[in-house]
Amino acid sequence: MENERAPSLNRSKLLEIDASRKSALHPERVLQIGEGNFMRGFVDWMLYRMNENGCFQGKVVAIQPTPRGKVVPKLNRQDGLYTLVQRGIANGEAMERVERIDVISRGINPYENWADALRTAESPEIRFLFSNTTEAGLQWNEEAYDPAQAPLSFPGKLVALLYHRYVKFHGAKEAGWIILPCELVEHNGAVLKDLCKRVATHWGFSAAFARWLDEACVFCNTLVDRIVTGYPQGEEKEWESRLGYHDELLTVCEPYHLFVIEGPVEVEQELPFRQAGLHVFFDRIEQYRELKVKLLNAPHTLLAAVAFLAGINTVREAVEDRQLRAYLLHAMQHEIKQALPAEMYERADAYIEDVLARFANPYLRHHLLDISLNGLSKFTTRVLPSIHAYQAVQGALPQALVFGLAALLVFYRLKRSEGEQFWGVRAIGDEYVIRDQAAFVTQLGELWKQVDEQRVALSAMVEQFLGMSGIWGEDLNAIAGLTDNVTRYVAAIASKGIRQALREAGDFAAKGV
Repeated sequence: MENERAPSLNRSKLLEIDASRKSALHPERVLQIGEGNFMRGFVDWMLYRMNENGCFQGKVVAIQPTPRGKVVPKLNRQDGLYTLVQRGIANGEAMERVERIDVISRGINPYENWADALRTAESPEIRFLFSNTTEAGLQWNEEAYDPAQAPLSFPGKLVALLYHRYVKFHGAKEAGWIILPCELVEHNGAVLKDLCKRVATHWGFSAAFARWLDEACVFCNTLVDRIVTGYPQGEEKEWESRLGYHDELLTVCEPYHLFVIEGPVEVEQELPFRQAGLHVFFDRIEQYRELKVKLLNAPHTLLAAVAFLAGINTVREAVEDRQLRAYLLHAMQHEIKQALPAEMYERADAYIEDVLARFANPYLRHHLLDISLNGLSKFTTRVLPSIHAYQAVQGALPQALVFGLAALLVFYRLKRSEGEQFWGVRAIGDEYVIRDQAAFVTQLGELWKQVDEQRVALSAMVEQFLGMSGIWGEDLNAIAGLTDNVTRYVAAIASKGIRQALREAGDFAAKGV
């Protein structure tokens, strides 16, 4: 029948497709906190490629990072299998590569089965822990220790697992883990280590455990770079027909990938990525990070608010829109780049050209709403440093970045909420989901409500927004002129729409559009 769904991907279906793909009896060597699109399209794919090369021979246990996660049941229904499709331009030619990834052995929902997660941490074979919980995951969250249930925070889960392992192996140094956080936070390994030490102290764990954490576990700083767009919405039937099965976790990404790891030599020896032909560098991260976070991730974050409010849904559509491309180019070339050290300008120009080509990849649909997840913490780590740096170098505010901050505030204007689910509405009339920490979204919703009910002036609301140090780590009202400029842009966006606000905004607008 026309509407009949293809059989689901699972171990039996994989063997039916390729009888040679018998499940390798590799041990579980990796714990992974985070099981979303990016980890499947980046870290898990790399581990799979090392297995195929014969230089790693390990499986992954994926742990759900938040109570509302939906991936683990799908992973387990599919026996840990999923399809990865690389699509894009490589060496000047269109390419597409389809791989069936079998590196994940199982998924665990720790909120329902914490005991299983603890048992996994007892395994002597587990050596590595990878994570991606977004920037919001690498933050302090005060919570009580209960050995019978999973902590809510990522650092809390990690400390609880490590402490359980420490007790199981009587503090043996060789039981320590190599820990590679993939969150886009500067010095992410060092930040995570500090958070773990703080959690251990807060929970009253022994000084001996603190020493083991410090000496037996290796926390690496990392930088990751690959655009992973995830499930190809709207193309389900085409892919089912091509593949011969239904894959709930079908993941699409670009061919480009870069992984930079900063750690001791043992990490490179134990994770032979380069032997598998992967673009992984064991090097210092600073210049890689400056370019990637500021000239790829920051533009993504700006577009997630500015372009989405303008009625655009994907990154590609945004860079093909004359007005939005002009805005983005100004932000990248005349503001973010100008705040970098002069010796980086030449590399920055080449990187900007590459990024725009990657954004325009005709084979990817990178949804702006996906990028908007935890947008407040993303703006703090990706865009805010360039506002500070530009002001320090130029003695003025970077207006395109400030406009992006104003658009972010408008993006968080609540239409309605149900519990911890929140929706906004665009000028074109469609609702959208706002996905961020509930406390922040609720607070911003209340600020907008006060403005809408004329209980406070818009300028006072903006001042409160910029003063939310729990988001920014500082009071942004202290930046000269920022409060007035954000207020002006928010007023224009709210009253005239974002496209008209862009037209009136100044030298970064595309004139005559």
